[in-house]
Amino acid sequence: MTAIACLKVFVGEDPAETERNAPLIAKIAGDYLKGAWLAPRRHGLVAPFSFVLADPRATRLDARELQALARALQHKLFGDDDDGEIVMLMFEGDQHEVMRFAGLPPRQLSLLLAGEEDASLAGRVCRITPRDVRSVMPFGGPIAGVPTMEALARLCPRPPPARVAWRGVYHAGRELFVGNVGVWREAGLAGRPYEIYVDGQRQQHDLAILKSAIAAIGPNSGVTYLPIGFSSALKPSLRAELEACLRTLPRDLRGRLAAGVYGVPRAPSFVALGQMKAFLEPYFSRVDLRISDPAFKVDDLAPGLAASVTFTPEGEVEASRIAAIGRFLKDGPAYRRRQVWQGVSDLRSPRELLAALDQGAPFVSGPMVTDLLEAPVNVTPYAKGQLPLYGWTAEAAA
Repeated sequence: MTAIACLKVFVGEDPAETERNAPLIAKIAGDYLKGAWLAPRRHGLVAPFSFVLADPRATRLDARELQALARALQHKLFGDDDDGEIVMLMFEGDQHEVMRFAGLPPRQLSLLLAGEEDASLAGRVCRITPRDVRSVMPFGGPIAGVPTMEALARLCPRPPPARVAWRGVYHAGRELFVGNVGVWREAGLAGRPYEIYVDGQRQQHDLAILKSAIAAIGPNSGVTYLPIGFSSALKPSLRAELEACLRTLPRDLRGRLAAGVYGVPRAPSFVALGQMKAFLEPYFSRVDLRISDPAFKVDDLAPGLAASVTFTPEGEVEASRIAAIGRFLKDGPAYRRRQVWQGVSDLRSPRELLAALDQGAPFVSGPMVTDLLEAPVNVTPYAKGQLPLYGWTAEAAA
């Protein structure tokens, strides 16, 4: 059984103070969890100041282990002064209750912060500060995990090997997962958008995904987007090896395969696009151009050349990424005139996802849409408000 919990972070008991420190809290907590909450554990940001934590090796999470995060936040925000205090609430229960806790209103949270039980919650609550850890629900209950943090620390799991993983593609209007994007995952590391691979590794990753994808595609997994470098489809030195791999794709799957062509310039030549299309058409039923320039010249595309254009925002600054998403989606009327779908990928934060949805992105993908999945997600309805879909959720639904 996988232990699942929601961790909420507060600066004292004043929500306004927490809001003022939002960027710093998100960065420190995110960096801590990336370094401490390692595979096979999983974690994800589900709302401001709210993280979902899961450990498949445990039946109860150890609240004491998270005190190190409280101390790190305390030091970064207040130094050695006593001007304020970090308080964290860890709620543990089944998946439905955990996600409900993530959206709990301030009034109920205030009662829990004050140490009062809440009969509407079906689960366990621990209150964690830099100075102490105690159980609020049940009052005086256990704070140690099963197994304990000491026992888990003695386990030394080998890092997972390099392999193909998947991100679900979500249709926002229909609130439906419609397909999956193949992603290369390095040994022991999370996946990254294939647009930002180091140049010398792109072709090897593309071929590995192509070779592994067929066995993973199920009867209900929708459209499968496989990465193809724009230059790989044009340069003779790269095309030969790629074409040999493409010829192994089963012809009866062509209708469910899409080429996710990355590395596309802002204004590609008509001739280059035509050559790319002719090369890929025997193997893929559609082409998705994956771009990083929000001002991509969609009006220059020949009719029928691409079914969709997917934008991946660059950089690490959330405000800049959101502005770029807005710039791309502002051209929605032009895309509709050309009968080309728009998509936004690599959505990393709740604000980025909200920006894409509020501005009418038809298709979205990335860490805030699905976890990095070991198998493609099936075509299935899924409410926007429940995103992201985590790996344990997908496994339960399979």
